[in-house]
Amino acid sequence: MDANDERRQISEVQDRLIGLYTHRPPEDVAAAVEKAYQHFDGTEVRDFVPLLVERRANKALGGTDVMADPTYVRPHAGE
Repeated sequence: MDANDERRQISEVQDRLIGLYTHRPPEDVAAAVEKAYQHFDGTEVRDFVPLLVERRANKALGGTDVMADPTYVRPHAGE
């Protein structure tokens, strides 16, 4: 996975979590995603980083470490 594709996937994670945590300011969700993403700085195998970031950020926001089911996440404003 190249860096641009990884960043795109992280952006999709952020969008999903913003849609899931509509009661939280989007900036808080973005900060949780960025903190989770930074946790994996220096990791050589990057294939699963977006999945792991989503799980860490979701848990940090008060959810579980299971990925958000996209069928239950409403699109956020801007889509």
